[in-house]
Amino acid sequence: MNEAVGHGKVILFGEHFVVHGSPAIALGISSKAIVELEKSDSIQFATDVQGTIPELTGKAIANVMGAMSIQDKFKIFLTGDLPTCGGLGSSAAFCVALVRAFDGYYNMKLSQEEVNKFAFEGEKAFHGNPSGIDNIIATYGGAIEYTKQKGFKQISIEKPFYLAIGITGCYSPTKKMVEKVHRFKESDEGYFQELYDRAVDIVKRGRKALATGDVKLIGELMNENHSLLKEIGVSVDLNEEIIRKFLDAGALGAKVTGGGGGGCCIALAKDVDHAHKLLKAIKPFDGFVTEVNST
Repeated sequence: MNEAVGHGKVILFGEHFVVHGSPAIALGISSKAIVELEKSDSIQFATDVQGTIPELTGKAIANVMGAMSIQDKFKIFLTGDLPTCGGLGSSAAFCVALVRAFDGYYNMKLSQEEVNKFAFEGEKAFHGNPSGIDNIIATYGGAIEYTKQKGFKQISIEKPFYLAIGITGCYSPTKKMVEKVHRFKESDEGYFQELYDRAVDIVKRGRKALATGDVKLIGELMNENHSLLKEIGVSVDLNEEIIRKFLDAGALGAKVTGGGGGGCCIALAKDVDHAHKLLKAIKPFDGFVTEVNST
């Protein structure tokens, strides 16, 4: 049985403002999707990961197999420690793991660029016209900075660090939250521009903090970024409750990650033991600890 992995992601800085042209920074995390293949007489999908959508997953499998010109039939198993809750790039992680599993099975020796290209075809099944940020992070790991105008570039992380991720248990489609922010912008263009400029500055300072390993500053910038997300209305009561619990437990910084309206929150820990303490502090909410690496 052939096995391969794709990693999840979080948005550290810049979500929502990126839609309007600002940069955003995304990080690859150690939590991953694992795909195993077994030759079969029909295409089948099986998983113990809760929250997968069989119809969309089946379409993604068909997209990937079509793009890779694979004619054989397989039973495809999805496992791993990456939840399917909003904002963690779980669908892209699955698509990358699937491409890598086929790559290994047929000994194709694909480049990272080719893995990313084929995984992007799978992502289209889940998101229609995806930005590509999730499959790039799932393929390459590390950290990337993205703008709508210039696309993606990898940026440096001086040293690994740990995040506690809290799961609200509610989910608002990203499209719905993007539209909410658009209405906010239309209601007060001047104030939105002020918040936008602050978001751009946070990404600029955050890029330098990642490169120098200044975790204290990274945490402060996370808090600043969250205040902007709260201001534009994408942090709901459940997000605020988790973030308050994280900060009360000594998190260096905490914020919504991704679309908001529920989904997930991230907290920066001093070390792995502290990350697990942060996780205990947010009970009864679920969550997990993950590591951010330079590659």
